[in-house]
Amino acid sequence: MRPKDNVLAAIRLEKPSRIPAVLFSGGAWTFNNRGLTLEQAAGKAGLMAQVIVETNARVGSDIVWAGSGFNNLPVRALGGKVKWQIRGTMNVEEPLLKSAADVDKFSPGRLDADEGIANVWEAAALLDRAIGDEVLIGACGWGPFTLGAQFFGVERMMSSIYKDKKAVHAVLEFATEVSFRYYDAFRRKGARIISVAEPSASGDMISRRHFEEFVLPYLTDFIRRTKQAGALNLLHICGKTTKYLDLIPGTGADVFSVDYKVDLAVVREAIGRRMAFAGNVNPAGVLVSGTPDEVRAAARECIDKAGHDGNFILMPGCDLSPSVPLANIRALIESAHLRSEK
Repeated sequence: MRPKDNVLAAIRLEKPSRIPAVLFSGGAWTFNNRGLTLEQAAGKAGLMAQVIVETNARVGSDIVWAGSGFNNLPVRALGGKVKWQIRGTMNVEEPLLKSAADVDKFSPGRLDADEGIANVWEAAALLDRAIGDEVLIGACGWGPFTLGAQFFGVERMMSSIYKDKKAVHAVLEFATEVSFRYYDAFRRKGARIISVAEPSASGDMISRRHFEEFVLPYLTDFIRRTKQAGALNLLHICGKTTKYLDLIPGTGADVFSVDYKVDLAVVREAIGRRMAFAGNVNPAGVLVSGTPDEVRAAARECIDKAGHDGNFILMPGCDLSPSVPLANIRALIESAHLRSEK
């Protein structure tokens, strides 16, 4: 099998020839370790694609991601204020929306005029042409709830789910449309799988009841639309998600990526064979400060907890810090290959 065929087999709930192994997101890690800030990388689609291709030649991930680290570009494109980091990703300094009524002032079509967005979209096309025959081309961004929180302000979003539900729903309708437009351009450029990140929907931040009311309807609608357009979906939610694991297959996502805080044996029990799942070597712990042997041990533990039913993908439990050593990433990927041979 080609590398991407192992991922596709896991997604189809078939038996891959080996355990798929994927570098999750990793945009800041990839560019920072080549001496580039994300702002510098965003200026040149060809440079972005070249660095990703060269990095993956050393890493061997079954998926490469376009757009990782640039999740807040849609906020900037519509008029919000962002700050580029020297190391790491870009942050929102001032939300786009002063009130929920402001959604009528902004058109998702403004995404098309942003140079940085055009470059990350084009990077997906360049990646597809360069290595798309062998590895799966993916795209990264925020899901509707998290993008809505970036537009509205995370603290205001969290308080409004108690105080002003109408405002939250208005913001989420707008964010869902922006998310779909942003991701669908990646699909048209050659990305076959999209990584839908919902850190603001973490069980550490919201209750199951609020997840059902404010996250699930918009996330499900968004995934339905992207799948109808022809894209596969990987859903990642940070933190503890055990309280609503049973709801995840109903989103329609093809893969659920879990944080290191979640026991993979519990995920396997809750999800079974209804979808693929992925994770969850600690990206802030052993991947940063452990030795390659310690990373291999952590990876083996993940594989054993996840079981050998064929629907598991080995990945870090979240995005990578720029300080993760290359040797540890290679140890993670190699662990899946070695475990498959036993």
